[in-house]
Amino acid sequence: MMADGDKKALLQKAYNAIILSLGDKVLRQVSKETTAVGVWSKLEVLDIDSVGTFTMCHEALKYLKKGGEGRSNSSSGGSIINISATLHYTASWYQIHVSAAKAAVDATTRNLALEWGTDYDIRVNGIAPGPISGTPGMSKLAPDEISSKARDYMPLYKLGEKWDIAMAALFLASDAGKFVNGDTMIVDGGLWLSRPRHLEKEAVKQVSRSVEKRSRNVPVGVPKSKL
Repeated sequence: MMADGDKKALLQKAYNAIILSLGDKVLRQVSKETTAVGVWSKLEVLDIDSVGTFTMCHEALKYLKKGGEGRSNSSSGGSIINISATLHYTASWYQIHVSAAKAAVDATTRNLALEWGTDYDIRVNGIAPGPISGTPGMSKLAPDEISSKARDYMPLYKLGEKWDIAMAALFLASDAGKFVNGDTMIVDGGLWLSRPRHLEKEAVKQVSRSVEKRSRNVPVGVPKSKL
């Protein structure tokens, strides 16, 4: 007679096999109908941004909670800062995967701020950068082909700098922001207020294809810091 533990393990294995089989068939069918970005790469974005953010927060918990391994000499808990975006505040051409992923990051930030602020005295906030010059994201989402036009529609008529994001993070992590919890700070010069998009869908499609092809051949450099 099979033990209860063995039955559960067998049922779990069968369940996983069914889910994998069905998921594989669905993904293969959808991938045939997708032209801009492969389904697998979309899932990777969701996995990295959404699951990755929560996983890193969870791994940091034991070090950041009040009285934890990393807070033995402190009377309070630590601080977590998640990086988000503003794409999901409205809508963006061909960015459904990124928009969904960043929306999940914002939801994670708010919920952890409530739960971990109460239970562990940890502040959890986020930063939603706008177009920041000299970053891989900027080179892909707003390459040279359209960045000059994009500046014309920005309220401050300029791109942000990495320094701007660093200073926002410094504020949230320091005592200056000690009463800020559950907030996602927008650092985009007011750009998202000027949406919707000024570029036609077909123009974005053509540019995105050329940028994607070019970016695959260019390694991502190590960012330089002013700190």
